[in-house]
This record gives sequence, structure tokens and C-alpha cells, in this order.
Amino acid sequence: MKHKLPCELIQDLFPSYVDGLTSDITNEIVEEHIAECENCRNSLEAMKEPSVQFMNSQDKEEIDFLKKTRKKNQRILFGSIILSIVMIVGVLAAKIFFIGSHVYSEMVACDITVDGNRLSISGVIADKSLSISSVKYEEMDGVVTVSFKAVKKSPFYQGEFQSEYEAREDITQVCLDERIIWAQGENISAITSAVYQTRHPYVGAMLENGRTAMALNITNDLGNFTNELQTTTEPYGWKLILENEISASQKEKKESDMRSYAYILLAVIDNLGEVSYEYRMDGEVHLLTVKMKEATVFAGQDIKECGSNVAMLQKLMEKTGLDT
Repeated sequence: MKHKLPCELIQDLFPSYVDGLTSDITNEIVEEHIAECENCRNSLEAMKEPSVQFMNSQDKEEIDFLKKTRKKNQRILFGSIILSIVMIVGVLAAKIFFIGSHVYSEMVACDITVDGNRLSISGVIADKSLSISSVKYEEMDGVVTVSFKAVKKSPFYQGEFQSEYEAREDITQVCLDERIIWAQGENISAITSAVYQTRHPYVGAMLENGRTAMALNITNDLGNFTNELQTTTEPYGWKLILENEISASQKEKKESDMRSYAYILLAVIDNLGEVSYEYRMDGEVHLLTVKMKEATVFAGQDIKECGSNVAMLQKLMEKTGLDT
């Protein structure tokens, strides 16, 4: 018969027993004792219960705290997202309907009136869903540059616009962005402005020649061509070798176009002395050459002067019919 251990000794083992720190032999002794001793059994249960209740309560408090924190963070995050969306929408709405974005001059059809140092400009934007919201003026040495901002059409902005500007000195030229639209009493067309801005001093600069040919859109009338330059002796020349054969019925019209383009090329390329065209008709090679003298007679003044002034170039463009 096993010797029964005192209750006090068994109860001293309870804390280690509950924490699982006792050996298997000690566990057997404790469990045999509490199986027979109701008092120690109740003590052990009482020791376990408060710990469990305490732990459950603590866990619950932590869980409740985490839930509250998560809900609070979710509300803050949701509020931040909503606020950001509202701000973005507000900024976009302000830009679209009130502030506007820069609009290129090609999209604006306008009429201008210049009287000394006073400029009046009115017109409409090509895109019917937009309206000009603001007109900006910059001035330097009598040249006034105008730029526009456009917004979505609304009750605040209704399509057509009108604006006036008073310059510090008499106005000699008006530009929409980089495009010249008025100079010295002449309305300047888009093609004339583009050609004038390709003026260059040397025909030997083939890249610059190409820019002028593109601004004139020579290929539209004459088709594709290759180039030969004569820059050894004066008069310096530029030969355009046309790829498309010309029929007899086209000859008069095509040669007229060739001469018109030659006059403009001679005007805007300073050291260019003659322009030649080589083309095929009925299987034979033909050559048409335009010299400065012919161009000057056609213009009614020195052809080089016509290229040095955009207003005079505009008149020359109109005379050749290339401005239409």
C-alpha cells in the first residue's frame, strides 16, 4: 500500500503541475491524490478556473481593442480616400470648366484688327465642345504673341470670344503662338507663315531645303522628287528631279506650278540663284529652269526682298496662287 502524501505537499505542487512543469511520476502522484481527496481536487479546480477566466478576459479585451482600432483605421482610410477623390475631381473640374488647357493656334479661327498699338481679336475654336477661357498676350519690339486656353463649353463660357490688348508701342506683327497671322497691314496665311519661318541663307543646307519644300507641300502638286545641288560656282542651283512622268495635257499646268514653287524657293533661300526641274514626258527628259531675273519680273520687285519680309512674301504667295 502506497504511503499517502500530505495535502499540503500536494498543493505545493499544484502551480508547477498546472503549468506543466512536473515530471510524469509527480503527475501520477498528484492525480492519484486528487482522485481520492475531494478537498485538494476542489483546490486544484479553483486554481485553474481563475487563471482561465483571467486569460479569457484579457484576450477579450485585446480582441475588442484590435477590433476598435481596425474599425477606426478603416474609417480614417475610407475618409482619406473619399477626400482624395473629392479633391481630384474638384481639381479636374476646375481645370476642365474654369482654368483650361493651352490650345494650339491651328484650332482657333480668329479675326484681328490692329490700330496703332491697339489689338482687337475675336473668333471661335474649331472644337465645338470647347470655348476659349483666357487670352494671354506677350509683347517684344512691336511683336505681340497671343496664346489661348480652352475649357469645356458651359454656361460660363459659350464658344465665341473677343479680347482687346493695348501694346506699349505700335504693333508691327501679331502671332498666335509661333504662327504669324498679321504683319504690316497684311493678314498672313498659315502656309505663308510656315514657309517664312523656314528661310535660310545657304542652298547647300539640304535639311533646311527639305523643311521649306515640306512647308510648301511641293509633292502635293509635283509628286515625289530627288535633289541635285550645284554649289560650286554661282549662280548656285537646286535641281528637283521629278519621279512621276508628265503627260502632254498636264504640261502647261505642271510647268506653271514648277515656276510658282521656284519663285518662292528663290525668295526664301538667300544664295539660291536658280531652280531647275527635270521631268519626263512621252519618254523624253525635259528641263525647266527658273532664274532670279524671271522671278523678280514676276514679283514686280527684287525677289530676295520678298523673302525678307513676311508681308511681301504673303503678297507673292497670293500672286502665285500657292496661298489658296
